[in-house]
This record gives sequence, structure tokens and C-alpha cells, in this order.
Amino acid sequence: MSILESDWKKFKELRKIALDRFCLGVLADAKTIAQHGALSAHTRYVMLYRLMRDRDKDIEHAFNAYSRSSALRALSLMVMHDLLTDAELSTLSEEARHSIDYVVRQPYELEWMDEIVSHD
Repeated sequence: MSILESDWKKFKELRKIALDRFCLGVLADAKTIAQHGALSAHTRYVMLYRLMRDRDKDIEHAFNAYSRSSALRALSLMVMHDLLTDAELSTLSEEARHSIDYVVRQPYELEWMDEIVSHD
């Protein structure tokens, strides 16, 4: 389903805001993992690898599909990952907001691993 031209223009602005927040969140999580001194360097490395792999999939789905026909799906993912505020979304038409009002916000949370034990 394609969105209105006016919503498409607003979508492009919202996409920039959400992408910046997404990247800042990934960088903050990476820093938190890297500085978690209670875990071994290997465990932190594995956690960082998994973080980047998982978030890379999310960035591809939410931000790389860049067309009017995929904008509502992308907006849904941005809302799901809590990257846009209600105030920012209020700039969209009622039709566009209604199309994504089913989305449940699920902000990212770090998933901590138990220490990886080497079996030498």
C-alpha cells in the first residue's frame, strides 16, 4: 500500500530521525558491552558480534526499503523499535497513523550472556 505524497515527504524526514536514533542506540549498547569488565573479552566480543548481526538485519528491514510502497512497513518497524515519538508521528495524515496504530512498541534491550567457558 502506497502512502500519500504529503506523508512520503514527512516519512523521509522521520526516517532520518529514526535512523540517527537507531545508530546512536547501537553505539551506546556496543559501548555498554565493551566496557562490561565483569565479562571476559571473548564473551564481550561474541555479544558485540551478535548485537551487530541482529541490528544489521533490523536496519536493513526498517531503513533500506526506500519506496512509497514500503514506507508504512518501514514506519511500523521504526515505531516497534521505539525510534519515533507520538509527537513526531502526529505530523502524518490520519490515514497513515491509522495504518500503523496496531504496532506495539518494543524498545531494544541488551541480552546479556552467561560467561562463555573455553573447553581447552
